[in-house]
Amino acid sequence: MKIEQLLNVPAAFLYHQIIDAELFEIHAHTGRRLTATQLEGFTYQKQLDDATRAQVTITKNILNRSYHYQTVTEFNRYEVKYDMLPVETDKSKIIYEEKVIARAWRQRLLDFVSDTLLGGLRRHNFKKMFLQIEKSY
Repeated sequence: MKIEQLLNVPAAFLYHQIIDAELFEIHAHTGRRLTATQLEGFTYQKQLDDATRAQVTITKNILNRSYHYQTVTEFNRYEVKYDMLPVETDKSKIIYEEKVIARAWRQRLLDFVSDTLLGGLRRHNFKKMFLQIEKSY
């Protein structure tokens, strides 16, 4: 899934909104307080639900521009990318990309059906979230 959206906020503001949420999550799962400059390469474990644990690795972090991470579970690997591109002083373009790589063919089929049925709703919710960030500026 890929979403591109223009927003009336600086790229740095958008970046910090996303990073602050990640720093909060890292603290909640590990008890560690990191800064944005310490994120790239950081790996931690998190509990998704009662039965599912995941390993999260921040694969790329460019201050005020990009934040990429990967989440690995027993069944899937999720690769997520947030890229914030400045367009003007108070305008930026966010590119959100998500790729799911299933480990087994049954899971691939299940993911395909799920994305087909719910993909539009997820895109809508992401666009709505980005607009909420814009309104908070």
